[in-house]
Amino acid sequence: MARKALFKSVEALIEGYGLIAKRGTRKVYLVGRPLRKEIVNENGDRVAVDVGVSLVRYASTGSGKERRKRVSTGVILKIETSEAVKRENEEKYNAQRVECDALNTDLIRLDANFRPAPKNKVLLIDYVDKVANKALRDTGNKRSMYATLGSLKKHIGIFDKDARMGKLDRQWCLRFIDYLKHGALNLNYLRTDDERRKELPLSQNSQNRLIRNLNYVLNEAVKEKVIVANSMSLLDRKEKIKYKPGTRSFLTEDEVKKLMATPFNHGSHPVKEAFLFSVFTGLRYSDLTRICKKDFRRDDIGTYLSIKMVKTKEPLKIYVPASALKLIPNTANENKPLFYLGRNETANKCLKKWLTDAGITDRPITFHSARHSAATLLLNAGLPLEVVAKQLGHEKISTTQIYAKILDKSQQAASNVIDEMFG
Repeated sequence: MARKALFKSVEALIEGYGLIAKRGTRKVYLVGRPLRKEIVNENGDRVAVDVGVSLVRYASTGSGKERRKRVSTGVILKIETSEAVKRENEEKYNAQRVECDALNTDLIRLDANFRPAPKNKVLLIDYVDKVANKALRDTGNKRSMYATLGSLKKHIGIFDKDARMGKLDRQWCLRFIDYLKHGALNLNYLRTDDERRKELPLSQNSQNRLIRNLNYVLNEAVKEKVIVANSMSLLDRKEKIKYKPGTRSFLTEDEVKKLMATPFNHGSHPVKEAFLFSVFTGLRYSDLTRICKKDFRRDDIGTYLSIKMVKTKEPLKIYVPASALKLIPNTANENKPLFYLGRNETANKCLKKWLTDAGITDRPITFHSARHSAATLLLNAGLPLEVVAKQLGHEKISTTQIYAKILDKSQQAASNVIDEMFG
């Protein structure tokens, strides 16, 4: 089979995917426009490197005229530098095209005084993509809900890519749960070069998250009258996958001190400084890799960081302890990231070497474990949940309470109180 041509310019993308503003007889169609980014050419000009896809819809005003409305779909097509990029573009475009065609059919039927065509024949994988793109449009956040729904879409594609909304029943849900328990692999590890990790099964909590996301998608489908009922609601509690609390890896105070005393002897990668900075501040990896010197402020209380979190897009203000300030490189630039860590996977490989040098090898520790460590250390020190939640940027106090449940020291303190009272 002949290889498809790569569209290597924004003009080629728009023409190749038929995103030119030609309405014809359609009520709804897709158009594309170049997106200019902070990338400059040799003349110092901002240049277009992506194409944003918008949906143009013509709706009747009731007076014999039509009103044109253009809405961004949240879909962005990238210049195709490889076959992988082309496949990703085609997946995004095809899913949006299905939604566009369905809407166009509905509007044509309505104009002819017919009821809209039933939507229960829509592919589940396409509907998940639609919900994911809506989440992206609402939040602008490619992580969080958009990313987790992307994982759900991939697993549905592996399990039953032809599943239709109208065919989902209790038995289908049970079979999907069985797949997650006994057949699904952790897709994040499929990209690794370590052959031992390519067959890593999904953790129980990853299974739980995927089932909760499926339940959310089906509830959305009920609201939009795509399906009559959510088949997940027919399952008994024991048939679902439970969340397993207390599984987050974190470091104890003694282990953090051991790491502080252990040099990093594996190149110039700033693993030690960055990891300890995260332990002392609770910053996520996504924020840790972006903070610059200009993000620091001072007031009557002390030095604090003022940033917008990458994951939630919410502002975060945290006071930075002197222990963390000492870790900032002396050569730090005002407008450039303090820590050049590269990909998370690469940073975690370097981290593992350092942990091995420190003798911490009994459990998996990643860069995200630094954030878990910050939470448990602060709670162990007796700080109120509300204070720790604010330091970590948690929107819900229930998220912080997860850490409180895994603190043996706090539980031991509770028993000591009883001994002091009655012993």
